[in-house]
Amino acid sequence: MSEKKTADSLEFLLGDYEKMDKIDSAADWERVRRRIAIDRNRRLLFNFLRNTAAVLFPLLLIYQFVFVPISSKSNEVIETITITSAPGMVTKTILPDGSEVWLNAMSSLTYPLRFTKKERTVQLSGEAYFKVVSDERHRFNVKTPQEMVVSAYGTEFNVNAYESETNCEVTLASGQVEVSSNAGSKATEVLMSDEKAILHVSSGNIHVVSADTYVETAWKDGKMVFRREKLDKIVARLSRKFGVDIVLDGDRLKEYEYTATFTDETLEDILDLLKRSAPITYTIHKQRQLDNDTFTRREIIIKTS
Repeated sequence: MSEKKTADSLEFLLGDYEKMDKIDSAADWERVRRRIAIDRNRRLLFNFLRNTAAVLFPLLLIYQFVFVPISSKSNEVIETITITSAPGMVTKTILPDGSEVWLNAMSSLTYPLRFTKKERTVQLSGEAYFKVVSDERHRFNVKTPQEMVVSAYGTEFNVNAYESETNCEVTLASGQVEVSSNAGSKATEVLMSDEKAILHVSSGNIHVVSADTYVETAWKDGKMVFRREKLDKIVARLSRKFGVDIVLDGDRLKEYEYTATFTDETLEDILDLLKRSAPITYTIHKQRQLDNDTFTRREIIIKTS
């Protein structure tokens, strides 16, 4: 019995020995080494990604909340509003900063929906009276098609800058303004109250004269005031106010001078008054329909009688 057990034990040990003999310890060690290496690399990669994220995440936040808004603002399209005053109309508007503007007939004003943090700038074509809210940190600029810039921090002034005129005029009612030209000589003048700057568009030169502020600004109150004004200047203002074309037939008519104040008179009333004061006559031509179904403006011819 004992011999049988001994034989069985030897057979069992022999089987284990044969199994052990078949084991490739070198290969098994290589597999264990590779596994250890993979686990180590994974830990290194994880630590690298964690450290990288710790560095990049704050930078990402700075980019998202600082640089992106700045870039968006720099590329932001500024919305603007354009106000146009029809013939015979004086239009009043309030700018985003609370400044008041009266716009004369056949004039247009363009301004942003909101002013920037650096300055307040508007574009004017025609004539306007500005009552600017005082702000010492934000300059108020009026730019015209003739490359004239009127600049102030808070004051009241009148700008006459119709594109059809050979001169631009700035009349200061109160405070102080700077008038500059970006054309020609690039001149700059500083105005005091009751002074007027005249910009000669062809040369870019500016000269300053005394001004009758009431005469220059009465239009915003619905009045037309003339003080020894030549007829060619009068008919230019009448043309814009009433939306008509007035032609002077003869150079001599341009030298006629008038002193008058008109309030609610019609165009015909004014022409009759002018006719009584000088040897002139006038003819009014009706509107004509054009081929595109639009109509011409009324035309008035003034001649010597």
